[in-house]
Amino acid sequence: MKHQSHPVIVRLSLPCLTDKAAAQFVELLYEIIEGIEHHYAQQVHRYHQRQREIRYDRQSPSSTLTDVPF
Repeated sequence: MKHQSHPVIVRLSLPCLTDKAAAQFVELLYEIIEGIEHHYAQQVHRYHQRQREIRYDRQSPSSTLTDVPF
């Protein structure tokens, strides 16, 4: 079964922060993202490698630069 994607709109109501608190909050978010990226790095690498292999496999090896496209 193929999954259907549906657009999702997420509305955030963020509080007003001081400049310092806003900067600290954004820095915290970056640190969280870095931790997540580090934790899943090998899996993400494998996924991208498989996607490259799939795209490469789909290329027709029988076509050459001298083939006429029509």
